[in-house]
Formats: sequence, structure tokens, C-alpha cells
Amino acid sequence: MTVLFGLGTAFAWAFANVFTQQVTRTKTKPAVIMFWVLSVTTAAVLPLALIVDHLEGPWTVAGLAWPVAAGVLADIGFFLLLRALSKGSLSVIAPIIAMEGGLATIFSIALGERPSALVYALILVAVIGAVLVALEPGRRTAAGAPEAILAAVTYAGVLVSLGQSELPDLTTVGITRGVSVLVILPAFLLVRQLPRRVNVYPILWCGLLDAVGFVCFAFAASIGPLSVASVTATQWGTAAALIGIIGMRERLFVNQYIGIAVTLLAVTGLGLAS
Repeated sequence: MTVLFGLGTAFAWAFANVFTQQVTRTKTKPAVIMFWVLSVTTAAVLPLALIVDHLEGPWTVAGLAWPVAAGVLADIGFFLLLRALSKGSLSVIAPIIAMEGGLATIFSIALGERPSALVYALILVAVIGAVLVALEPGRRTAAGAPEAILAAVTYAGVLVSLGQSELPDLTTVGITRGVSVLVILPAFLLVRQLPRRVNVYPILWCGLLDAVGFVCFAFAASIGPLSVASVTATQWGTAAALIGIIGMRERLFVNQYIGIAVTLLAVTGLGLAS
């Protein structure tokens, strides 16, 4: 069941990014996309969290601090993701952002964790792979790669914050997404736009798939082992890259194909070594 839920996370997030990219290509303002997608996710997760977690605490300032921090960082990461997908290929952007788990391991060192030498080596391999993906002949970097790298760093901070939360998993996700909605609300109120008709279904699917991904991962992690849940969930980068290359017929350079393979193998190894 852990593997099934983990793969559910991977494919849900992969297809969510497909719909997200579809919306970004319609020149819709980021604040509009973010507000409606996050609102759908929050509306889907919060009721389930109330049913499963029964408002279990601790409901303290310290208990809420990490989910709130995750919500703020998630908005920054989402904005960078939108920028990356509006410019670049899904098969390039996804493997770079999938490094978030390895980067989160680096951040966790500041919190007292001591990763093994193997983990350090795999992180280095992942970085080399990401560099290969980001290099595009004729350009200094592949389109969207700088934003994708910054998004990976930001999402790593989200993962660390979620991991430090003392609240139940679904409650943590619900609060995180709720905070993200509140943070983006002032920017949305400046434009106050309903989604274009062509974007309604993609935004709805993106929000629902994002929620499905988080819920599946919460169940996968609770069933355990966490290493299996993590390594299967991080395959969203693999799934998204395959969707981009096969389903969307994106054409890349040889070094980028090699970089995708190297990055995804390193991400898989990090999941197994965690």
C-alpha cells in the first residue's frame, strides 16, 4: 500500500504540473492562478483533515509556526514554478525541481541531522545532473532553468518545515495551503479576476491533483516505511519528464536527456538512502 500511495502522489503531482503549464501559457496572471489553485486544494484537504485528524493538536504558537512557514514558502515556490513552466519545457523543469528532497537534506543539517557520506555523494550527482539539464546549446541556460532551481531551493524549505511540524499530516497540509491562500489574497484582490473559461477545468484539476498528491503521501508516510514513501513520491519528476517527452513530444538536447536520467537516478537514490 505504501508504494501504491507513493506512486499516487507521483502521478498526481506530475499531471498537476501538466495542467499548471497549460494555464501559464494563456498569459494568465500568476496571482490568479495561485489563488484559485490553492483555494481548490485547501477546500479539498481541510474537510478530510477534520474527519481523519479530529482537530488533534498541539494548537500552540510553536505547533503552528512550521506549517505557517511552509505556507509562505510554498507561495514563493509556486510563483517560481509558474515562471519556470511559462518559459521552459516540462521535461526540463520537473527533474530540476525534483531535487527538492536532496536540498532539504542539506537544510536539515542546520537542524542537527547528520546525513551519511552516500547522501552527500548522491546530492552532488543530482546537482551535476541538474546542471546538464539546465545547459542548452546556444543559450547560457535552458529556458526556465534558473527559476526552476530557485523553486527547488524554496520547496526544499517547505519540505523541511512540513517535516518539523508536530501537527498530524493532513492537518499540517490543510493549514499550509490555507496560509498560502491568505498570503496570495492581497495580490489577487488587486486583479480580482475569475479564471478564463478555457482555464477553469485545468485550474480545477491542478488543485484537485495537488490535494490528491498530498493526501496520498500522508497516507503513504503513515503506513511506512518513510523511505519507501519518499522514493516513490519523488518519482513525480520522472513521471512529468516522461509526460513531457512522450506525451507532449518535447525535444531536448543530448546533454539534457543525460542530465534528466542522472538527476532522477540520484533523486531515487536519495529516497532509498534516507
